[in-house]
Amino acid sequence: MTTEIKAGKIGEPAHQAFVMPPPLTDQDLLARRPVWEALSELWLDTELSDLQLAAIARTIAASPYSLREIRIIHDTEVAPAVSANLMCIAGEWAGFDSQWLDERCRRIVDRRQSWIFRCKIRFLRPLFGHFTADYWERLIPQIEALRRTAT
Repeated sequence: MTTEIKAGKIGEPAHQAFVMPPPLTDQDLLARRPVWEALSELWLDTELSDLQLAAIARTIAASPYSLREIRIIHDTEVAPAVSANLMCIAGEWAGFDSQWLDERCRRIVDRRQSWIFRCKIRFLRPLFGHFTADYWERLIPQIEALRRTAT
């Protein structure tokens, strides 16, 4: 059973947590860095403004990834790296250090080959969705509109 991205909404990336992801090249990792930084803002201990969401949407729209790929990157690379921030009493609210985030996401990417890690992601995905669903509902139409105007 797969769910798709329809009508401005994003579904679960289906069974992607159990599919063996291909290894990433250095070029892939470089392309992901701005996406990691943009998606990490969804996990700051603050309410994001419309201006901040617009900046995130611009970064994602400019990336080479489909919305489905963006959601998979979020759920399997970014959220595992930074989601604990919202569980802290005094979480980060100004932004994650870029170098720290890059190193953390790269370590997570290295673990994607593990079936145990993929099972953990499958288990945690509803929690990730709980914390970010409102942002995704606001981001997706912006990303789609930006991509339509860019073509």
